Amino acid sequence: MDHLGDNINVDEENWHYVKISKIDDTIIKKLVNNLKLNLSEEFFLSFESLLKLGKKAEPELTAAIKEMDEQHKFKKEIFNALLRHIKTKQTKNPKFFQLYHPDFEIRARTVMELGREENTNNLKFLMPLIMDPDDSVRWAVINLLINKYIKNPIVYKKLKKHVEKESNPIIRKKLAKILEKV
Repeated sequence: MDHLGDNINVDEENWHYVKISKIDDTIIKKLVNNLKLNLSEEFFLSFESLLKLGKKAEPELTAAIKEMDEQHKFKKEIFNALLRHIKTKQTKNPKFFQLYHPDFEIRARTVMELGREENTNNLKFLMPLIMDPDDSVRWAVINLLINKYIKNPIVYKKLKKHVEKESNPIIRKKLAKILEKV
């Protein structure tokens, strides 16, 4: 990470670029809270930052998981996978980290790669990406969900709800048309 300089207050600056030694619990809490919000650039940058912080982020992640209710089931899975990696330095699926990479092209490419695999354990990590800020990632996820998981009632319901929320009119029309046929 880059260094801000000696005379700069971390709270007043863009805290994405701070020496790890200058990161305190307040900043870690902000990073964790960014993961609780909708997917955005802040979410992806916070995810990557927490990975880099490792053990230092563990207490805040653990506290956040305990606070989450069943409504945030998919986000809870993300938190648990992140915490598991911090504790063990291992993950069951290394592509998990690419799904939440700050670069939208890496996210979209990873979704397409997962679509070619037989593994169906990725659903819990794919579902939140239906709200990705990037159209290409959302469309890749929607295609994958339709092609692999449409018979799952949770997926069908999520896609049906998403038609109303989709900001891209082309994706919205295509999704509505596909769901009419299901």
